[in-house]
Amino acid sequence: MTFWPTFTATNVALAGSDLSINNTDMQTLNLLKLTMESRGQDAADDIGNFLQGDGTGFGGKAPNGLSNTVDNGSVAPTYGGLSRAAYPGLNAFVYNSSALVSLLGLRNMWNNISDGPVQPDFIGTEYTTWSYIEALQVPYQRNNQDFRPSDRRVAETSGYSEMRWDGMIIGRDRKFTTGDLYMLNLKEFSWYGLKWWKGERVTPKAKDIKMNVYEDSIYNPRNAFTWTDFIYAYNQGAVNGFIVLGGQLICLAPFRNGLWTGITGYQS
Repeated sequence: MTFWPTFTATNVALAGSDLSINNTDMQTLNLLKLTMESRGQDAADDIGNFLQGDGTGFGGKAPNGLSNTVDNGSVAPTYGGLSRAAYPGLNAFVYNSSALVSLLGLRNMWNNISDGPVQPDFIGTEYTTWSYIEALQVPYQRNNQDFRPSDRRVAETSGYSEMRWDGMIIGRDRKFTTGDLYMLNLKEFSWYGLKWWKGERVTPKAKDIKMNVYEDSIYNPRNAFTWTDFIYAYNQGAVNGFIVLGGQLICLAPFRNGLWTGITGYQS
């Protein structure tokens, strides 16, 4: 397989007049800094869109996503430059035989992508499908096992903070396509980052923007972006710069991953 790095950019543009008005003793927030933080979070949010996509977004410059990686050829007939029809190991297990998620269906997916000690280690889906699985297994687990957080002080007040099935954490994220559930072997996935040739690393973590996911380190993609610094225009009183994301998402074994599509409910 052959993979090429991709580059996407989020611009940060400001008018000199706005910067001048903000640069006074009456300044409450630093416009330049706040705009940088806001656009950095826009760039980080785009990662979620890219990684759920099929690699064709952003004018064909987006990195690979789960849609064209965990696929059997229905979305992308090739992967890494090779034909999925010619190389079956590039085909993931795609299950769409039932719109109702069930524990038996999850086991069927697991059976198709596992072999001895080679097993998936993560399930990812959106909030609604996560709640279907919760309705299936939580009543049983409440009566039969302790799956509360390891910190008892937290457990006493929160009940539980995560849900598992067969040892796999079931994660939920709003970026997943509605009705899609992925069963992944994360050990076979890697993000190969590539720094822009000039500039410095930046982070979307913000000081002045509150109550957003980037306050949590798990959503803070450190070292993912390069800031090119501002470019000064010759014929206008403005500045513009770019936050660049470079690299590629690569899976070495697509056949060790599964996708259940079109889920609309659950079957007990």
